[in-house]
Amino acid sequence: MTAAAALDPAVLPTVPPMTVADVLDKQDGVYWVVKDANSVFPWVNQNFADLVGMSKAELVGHQDSRAEHVAHDKEVMASGKPLLNFHETIEVPLKDGGMVNVDIVTQKGLLRSLDTGAIIGITVCFSLADPPSE
Repeated sequence: MTAAAALDPAVLPTVPPMTVADVLDKQDGVYWVVKDANSVFPWVNQNFADLVGMSKAELVGHQDSRAEHVAHDKEVMASGKPLLNFHETIEVPLKDGGMVNVDIVTQKGLLRSLDTGAIIGITVCFSLADPPSE
């Protein structure tokens, strides 16, 4: 690893070196999403994109269309308090083209501006409540 990489907190001293985004993309069974104050996705991990049957490029820059999830986002941002261990569902595609609701356990945190600390969005981390066995 280069000296510059060792000083960069976003690059981890793994072999080969990985960024924090690499880790979040490769994390088994954990889904990550960042939304702005309007529930537009500036970032999602690969697991989330795979789960909802879309590419990261199709999701980033677009607003979350799940009304119930957006309502929870707005409640969390308005309260200024994270929502932890929240049970909800998300509709995901099946291989046969159908859709199914799956139960998830969600952690919603506040995304704050680096300069002012103002709430500018939300972070969402979730797992399946009943993950499939391999």
